[in-house]
Amino acid sequence: MASVAEDQTYPSPIAAWGAVAILFTLSIVSMLDRNLLSLLVPEIKADLGISEVEAGTLMGVAYALFYALGALPLGWAMDRYSRPKVIWFGVTLWSLGTVACGFARSFWPFFAARAVVGSGEAAIIPGTYSLLPDMFPRHKLGFAMSIFSMSSKVGAGASLALGGLLTALIVPAAAFGMPLIGEMKGWQLIFIIAGVPGLLLALTIFLVRDPRRARGTTAQSAASFADYGRFVWANRRFIFSHHIAIMPLVALIFGFYAWLPSFYQRVHGLNPAELGGWLGLAISTGPVLALPIHGLVTDRWFRSGRSDAHLRYLIGSLLVSLPFAVGAFVVASPYVSFVMIGIFFFAASSYLSLPTVTLQLVLPHDLRGKSAAVVLMMNGIIGAGGGPMVVAALSEKLGGPEKVGQSLMICAAVALLSTAFLYLFALKPLRTMLARHAA
Repeated sequence: MASVAEDQTYPSPIAAWGAVAILFTLSIVSMLDRNLLSLLVPEIKADLGISEVEAGTLMGVAYALFYALGALPLGWAMDRYSRPKVIWFGVTLWSLGTVACGFARSFWPFFAARAVVGSGEAAIIPGTYSLLPDMFPRHKLGFAMSIFSMSSKVGAGASLALGGLLTALIVPAAAFGMPLIGEMKGWQLIFIIAGVPGLLLALTIFLVRDPRRARGTTAQSAASFADYGRFVWANRRFIFSHHIAIMPLVALIFGFYAWLPSFYQRVHGLNPAELGGWLGLAISTGPVLALPIHGLVTDRWFRSGRSDAHLRYLIGSLLVSLPFAVGAFVVASPYVSFVMIGIFFFAASSYLSLPTVTLQLVLPHDLRGKSAAVVLMMNGIIGAGGGPMVVAALSEKLGGPEKVGQSLMICAAVALLSTAFLYLFALKPLRTMLARHAA
């Protein structure tokens, strides 16, 4: 199925893995800037005078809508211009947006700052999905993508752990007098401190040389979104199932990121400093251990002749994760709950890399950035944007903020079963596309 000897000349392993390391680091920074808000919800609600649903809007729609909208031009740019330059622009933009969150004194300025964060962070995924297939052979792409995908969980865990540390050092509700600025609350200072390092780290992407783009099957080297639309329609049985299937799961993951801290605060009585380290460890440890395993096993299975290995493995891992995602909100001990969340992310973390690898195996080179942009747009608006709001709305429907655990449990069951079921429809057309690609 996948031959070690391939026509394309790839960059050296040192250059390829160096690029993975830099993209990994930038992705961690993006997760810190994205998730820090979830630890500071009580103080922000009190200072800005906003409701539970408005807080969900800041965590969801304000970020995700512009993440989705930013993905389209950035994905187009990835297929046409220097990928390191486009990524640098995105990192710089989202870092400035994080700093701007620290200066927000009402809902709408905060909304605008979160929109800037989302727009900039839309550069990382299209950039990575465009670069890595030009740096690694097909039979090694699953492992490389899995290693990069660890960054989102390391970043999610680190954002909670670092956020918890910052809340211990800088009391979020306290007032501080700042030269030239005036009085600022502790949570505002935390955002500023979190945003500044990204402005410097953005420059590290220029250590990555933009590799020669692999040859594809489209008619021209600078394909348009119309070309992508024609490709999608010609392969609609696979593409529609693939693109739609991931959305419920993305909504669940963003709902978890947004509301798990509130669950442990409200239901188990933990403060941000206590829960930050434990929840960060639970979110990050499982994927860090599991993602290399997911990548190695599926690459080996793919080489053995199972063309749909990545997607088939993904379906199984999601079903295995289901009882732990539900059980975490039933057990009485918060520490047992942390363990179950960790096991859930261990099993389900395959979603971070395997759908992408599957798609890259069948996409022409000049449609990769655009495809990533379209997937991000769909997941951003419907998944990431809707996830935190759905959890908040369901909590209120069930009886109020203290019902957030029940809301998360219901969302977990529905999302995991829906995603696994929808991916089943993609298996047969995927095998057909890969057979045609090999021929």
